[in-house]
Amino acid sequence: MAKGKFSQPRPYREEEREIEQSFRQLTGQQAPETPERIPYSDPAPEIPGNLTPEQNPGEDNEDLLFQSDPQETDLNLHFEEEEPETPEKPPILDTILDFIDHNRKAALVGVCALALIVIIAIIALVFMSSVGDPYGGKILNNVMVAGVNVGGMTKSQAVNAVEVATERTYSQQTLVLQIGSDTLEFSPEDTGVELDVKAAVNAAYDYGRTGTKAEKQAAYEASLTGNHTIGLLPYLELDTDYIRGVLEDYAGTGSSTLTQVSYKIDGEIPDLSTEEFDETAAELTLVLTMGTPGLNFDAESLYNSVLDAYSMNEFLVKIDEVDPSAEPDPVDLQAIYEEVCVQPVEPSVDMQTYEVIPGSYGYTFDLVEAQKLVDKAQYGEEVRIPMEYVAPEITDEDVFFRDVLGSCKTPHSNNANRTHNLKLACESLNGLVLYPGDTFSFNDTLGQRTTAKGYKSAPAYVNNKLVDSIGGGICQVSSTLYCSTLIADLEIVSRTNHSFPVSYIDYGMDATVSWGGPDFKFRNNTNYPIKIQAEVSDGYVIIELLGTNEKDYYIELSYAITSTIKPETVYEDYEYDNAEGYEDGDVIQEGVTGYYVKTYQNKYDSQTGQLISKDFAANSQYKTLEQIIARVEEAPTEPSTEAPTEPPTEPPTEVPTEPPTEATTEPPTEPPTEPPTDAATEAPTDASSEPTTEPSVTESSENGGDGA
Repeated sequence: MAKGKFSQPRPYREEEREIEQSFRQLTGQQAPETPERIPYSDPAPEIPGNLTPEQNPGEDNEDLLFQSDPQETDLNLHFEEEEPETPEKPPILDTILDFIDHNRKAALVGVCALALIVIIAIIALVFMSSVGDPYGGKILNNVMVAGVNVGGMTKSQAVNAVEVATERTYSQQTLVLQIGSDTLEFSPEDTGVELDVKAAVNAAYDYGRTGTKAEKQAAYEASLTGNHTIGLLPYLELDTDYIRGVLEDYAGTGSSTLTQVSYKIDGEIPDLSTEEFDETAAELTLVLTMGTPGLNFDAESLYNSVLDAYSMNEFLVKIDEVDPSAEPDPVDLQAIYEEVCVQPVEPSVDMQTYEVIPGSYGYTFDLVEAQKLVDKAQYGEEVRIPMEYVAPEITDEDVFFRDVLGSCKTPHSNNANRTHNLKLACESLNGLVLYPGDTFSFNDTLGQRTTAKGYKSAPAYVNNKLVDSIGGGICQVSSTLYCSTLIADLEIVSRTNHSFPVSYIDYGMDATVSWGGPDFKFRNNTNYPIKIQAEVSDGYVIIELLGTNEKDYYIELSYAITSTIKPETVYEDYEYDNAEGYEDGDVIQEGVTGYYVKTYQNKYDSQTGQLISKDFAANSQYKTLEQIIARVEEAPTEPSTEAPTEPPTEPPTEVPTEPPTEATTEPPTEPPTEPPTDAATEAPTDASSEPTTEPSVTESSENGGDGA
């Protein structure tokens, strides 16, 4: 109430009594006897005490502490006879006090209503909390914390009980671990053990109050028949690294402790990348320390036993089941090999940028030799096993040539000069790299075949005649290469088939060459370089095209004979005493059947093996070669020079004679067997079998020089 407004005491007005009476009715207070008037003074507030747990059953006084209603004071107002002068008030405060002074009754009623609302809210809160908790603010029965049954206690009671039970354990007691006859100790100072009691009690309080309805019901039913122990490990501060260290030291130094084999790599491991690897780097050594028999225990199991003891507030752990005569496990060299050895990494290609991703070297050891050393080693002995560096199979430069795009091998004859020519041609091709867009020319690569380059004379057909020619036979190399390019699906620029079929490869898959005549050319139409590998080995010409495979299919070759031309038979006349010594009917030249052939590339899905397409690749036309037969005239009959004899006196006995046989002008010959003309015949990539029963020409070239 403002004091500075009146200079003289004002009378005790009737309206103030009405306000007081209204407040008493609202709060249920009885009006006190009317006191005597005394000089005005501010009454000292009277502070009621807090609610006790008995006044608020079901709640812990630590959890729910309520203060009483706002201070209730006697509303009898008294004034002094003379009111001392008061200092001037600030204008704003004066305005507020004027407002209260002029609206005293309404302000007092508002304060009373607000106090009533606060009291009702507090009572409702207490009631609701008591009604909503099925356990009345207490821990579920038979819940154990640090060996203390805190069931039925409030939180504060449980905290007090657990603190009493643990004040001399975790902070003062040393945990003792007995392993057979050995003892290990863990003091509170070393482990730094400390229990958060309030957190553990909160976990006990939450038991039966959290989870699903079924889980809560199960917790309640379990509490009726048995104890539920709160594990203390989550609420313990503990130096677990120290505990592990003690156990590991014991395992490593105990005189009677079983030890298993241990191993390490001795030496500095160099940079293994193919770009940085130093091939003169010192070799590495794998060092094995053999195990020793003795006391057998599991260090991890002991560690868990120590933690379990701390969690249960127990400080003595006994390990009785220990085998005093255990043997170390056998050395598993294969497992050690897989763990310590590093396999080389092949370089690869970034398919987006076409850049080389370098590979790396590895290092390994010989398992067989290492096992011999281990088998001879004694307990506790150190075994040193040398290791060696292993390079990747391909270098960074060859990373583009890791896939075989196409390959073919063809059998060759035993003619020494011809085989020599095949080897020279393969040496000229081997290692040749074609970059994307490059065109290969067989003639440009080998050049003219001359004796100065080492080529020898070998059989070849020139103008349908078999003759010896320098470089004879190398058409087998060009044909084998042509077959490889078809399988690799490269672009064929120029190719000419032989005049006649050849014996070392199927129809439609040959390519003849000669200096100044036919040439074989193809283009690298891939996105990566291609390398040619060519050799003569074990009776075969073998060619592989290496590169980076981008295809999702593979190719097999086949051919179809679309037309057959039979050879004609002609006769050459000779005198009976001809210098060649031909007799009538001798075959001077075998006939060769001509063919029209189509070659196909059959594409198969790389994953499923199903045929995707059958694409036409090339036409081939093989000529016929007429059959020549000798027709020799009969020798003339010479007159007899002997004297005639006298006729016999008796007539001769008639002897029957055979009629003379006419000479056949065209002696019969067996017709040549023709290959089938209806269905396509699959051509194997490894063309090691004869393609036809027709007599085939070993060499052929219309322009001479290099018939294959």
